[in-house]
Amino acid sequence: MKKKIAAGLALFSTLFIVGCSNEQDFADTNATTNQTTQEQVTATVEIEKEDQMVDEKEIKTTSDETLMEVMQDNFDIKEEGGMITAVEGIKQDEDENMYWTYTINDEMVNTGADETTLEDNDQIVFTYDKVE
Repeated sequence: MKKKIAAGLALFSTLFIVGCSNEQDFADTNATTNQTTQEQVTATVEIEKEDQMVDEKEIKTTSDETLMEVMQDNFDIKEEGGMITAVEGIKQDEDENMYWTYTINDEMVNTGADETTLEDNDQIVFTYDKVE
């Protein structure tokens, strides 16, 4: 009887150790997978006010970071509802139809900066100008 109990405890202990180590292996695999989905990205952000450059920076970030996060980390901005409303102290003026817009690689973007992610070598230009 004692041999059966000892064998049962040994089997249970072995199964417990193997089960715990598999959970750790799974957690390690998940962490590695999450790290590999984040690619390093370099982009250039230019700030213009009525055709005059205000600032320009080369930004290093990751592919999972939004443009809003990049802007918050590198410029003095204000945002409302995912849209950037002021950059480097220059605020939108609705009465004068002066707004911030942006292009990526010379293409107008119609999504908010909080919904936009960057790819390597993107050229982003934020422009403060009259919108007709």
